[in-house]
Amino acid sequence: MADDGVEALAGAFLGYEPDEDPAPGAHGHHGEPGTSTSVREMDHRGHHVRIETTYRITIDGQPLQGHVEVLPSGAVHYHRFPQYAPQSALDVVKTVIDTIWEKPAVPDELGDEPGPEPHGDHGDHGHEGHHR
Repeated sequence: MADDGVEALAGAFLGYEPDEDPAPGAHGHHGEPGTSTSVREMDHRGHHVRIETTYRITIDGQPLQGHVEVLPSGAVHYHRFPQYAPQSALDVVKTVIDTIWEKPAVPDELGDEPGPEPHGDHGDHGHEGHHR
């Protein structure tokens, strides 16, 4: 059933308990369009571990807008899909293409990132503030 997947996602989200709190500032960096870097740090058996993961994502040569990061669990999170965190960046990109890639931009009144730019060159049409 479709509800089983939702129940599993909700259970995983509500039941997640990291081994340790993430280090301050471990959220990541925003670089050039289509590039996201996540930094995860932990201490394990007296050793300090730092993992930096950088994604440079384009679809049809256009950079993916928004931040992609690797969570402490290893799942991949895209800020525009706050409750979705699959085990693969490829799954994130497939979902972007299937849901928002060719849709008109919608302003995010609560966030600080603009909506996705529609695919293709359709001129300005008075849509101020969109980024490619």
